[in-house]
Parts: sequence; structure tokens; C-alpha cells
Amino acid sequence: MTTFCDLVTKRCEPRISCERPLATKVMGEAMAPASEPIKSFGGNNSGVGAKLSLLLALLICCNDDGHRAAPLAAPTAAQPSVADPATGITTELDGIAPEFGDAVIAELAGDDTAARVAFEHVLQAPDAPAPIAARAALHLAQLDARDGKSRHALDLSARAAALAPNDAAITEGVAQIQAQVVAASGTGDLRGPKAGIALTGVDPKVADAFAAAERALVRVHAMRPRQRLEVWAKEDATEEVIAMYRAVKDKGGVAQVAADFRIGSLYHDLALGLLFGGVPELRVRALAYLKSAAAQYRASLAGPQVPETELWRLAAETDLRNAQDVLTAAGSSG
Repeated sequence: MTTFCDLVTKRCEPRISCERPLATKVMGEAMAPASEPIKSFGGNNSGVGAKLSLLLALLICCNDDGHRAAPLAAPTAAQPSVADPATGITTELDGIAPEFGDAVIAELAGDDTAARVAFEHVLQAPDAPAPIAARAALHLAQLDARDGKSRHALDLSARAAALAPNDAAITEGVAQIQAQVVAASGTGDLRGPKAGIALTGVDPKVADAFAAAERALVRVHAMRPRQRLEVWAKEDATEEVIAMYRAVKDKGGVAQVAADFRIGSLYHDLALGLLFGGVPELRVRALAYLKSAAAQYRASLAGPQVPETELWRLAAETDLRNAQDVLTAAGSSG
């Protein structure tokens, strides 16, 4: 069984995988191996020094066999004989960076719940520098990818890329998250209710038309374009499926709410595909698609509020927030 001491003493390979947390340096520095997160928090900052002391204490508490030894009594802090010249001086690391360090330590210790809470707090902090916020988003994306939440992992990755578009470490991390999601695409992960879910309380012809659109949705979702021509092919295929859903939404009721959500999800995933495609000039089109997705989610939420639409409305609320987060990080608005 792997212990925390194993985690903090094991020398990690430089390649990042979904089996261990991303360890990144702050302020645009290159990405470090997962075994060296503390290098991101050097300097004379007192809060940062506390984290270094914590990690050192944890290493000291490990026996030669890699297991944790009995806890030692905490030493009494020595009183300084002279004034500390750093007293009263603040730096960028006196802000949210120490909490980012807490999150990394929690993730290394295997406490994903505490790590997630801390990373989310860093990401939402209004004073968080963009490089640190981007790294928090990337760590959260990896946690979601590991939990099988592929769609949200891609949303967080897109947000990280938008926060720090010229950061090589973020670009590499985003590519790795995308690769993980693509590798797991065979699980059929889709936004909202599972594909093929039947609409209740609608005319049989409407139900059949919706079912046909759902089958087409699955085919488009499976398309993973790698080249420009393949991107265009997916755009055309996406618009064809959207036309099928538009014919359904005109029937009103739950059909309208469900169809508007599916249209939004198609635009949403197409936007992320273009953002991750590695072609800079596609970014403007990607953001336009993301704005269309947000508009369709709002249309879904504006539909009838009846028990049959509750599941679709919940999905629309969730993905509307995700789309808006990416747009905000990119300096745009939905």
C-alpha cells in the first residue's frame, strides 16, 4: 500500500499522467515533476516557508522503510535575537499562492476532497494572479478527468488555457488532459442526460424524431478531428444534427427544453474542439460557438418549468456556468 511517505520520497518520472497530480511552478515558470511541487514556493515569504517546513517535517518523520514514524513533539519556536528585515514586506506570494501550496500538498497526500476545495477557492479568488488561477484550473481538470467527468475536465482545461494562453506549462498540461479525455471517449461521455433518453409526455412522432437526433448526436460526438478538413467535416455534421433538434424544439414543451439543451451541448463541444485543435486562427470561431452554446442553454432554461423538464434544466444551468467561465477567462462575454 502506498503511504504518504512513499508519495513525498519517491522520485517521479517527468511525464505527467492521470495517476498523479500535476505539479506546476507559478508565475509562468516551466512545469516541474510531481515530486517537486515545493520548488514553486521559494523565497522569504513566511507562509511559504511554513509549507517547506511542513514537507521537511513529513520527510523527517519517515522511517528508513518508508513508513511514518511516531509523531515528535513540536519544538518551541525560538525568539529572534534581532529584528526580521522582511517584517512588513509583502510580495505576490503573500496572497493566494500559499493556499495553492496547501492544495498541492493535500493532493499529494491523497486527500482529493480537501485539494478540490482549496483549488476551487484559488480559482475563484478575485486577487489570484492568472498563472496561479490557471494552474488551479488545470489541477481541478485532472481531478475531474480521473473521476470520469470528462466534459467538465475539458471546460476547466479551456479555462486554464484562456487564463494563461502563452504559458508553455499550461499548454502542455491542457494537451495531456485532452489526451486523457480522448482516450476515455469510448465511455460515451456526453453532457447532460445520457444519449437516447426517451421524452415523456410527447407525441410519438416527436419522440421518434428526437430519438433519431439522439442517434446522430452520438455519431458526431465520436468524431475527433485532427486536421483542418476533419474540423470542417465535424462542423458540417454538427449543423446537420442541430437542424434535426431544431425541428423537434418547434413542438414546444419538454421537446423544446431538451432540444435546446442538446443544441447548446453540440456548440459547446465543437467550441472546445476548436480551442484544443492547435490552430490559433480558429480561436475566434471557437468563442463564437461557445457564445451560441450559452444562448441555447438560456433558451432551454426559458422553457416550461414542469417535472418532465427538471433534468434538462439542471443540465442547462450547469453547462451554462461552465461556458460562461471559459468566456470570462478568455476576456469575452456570452
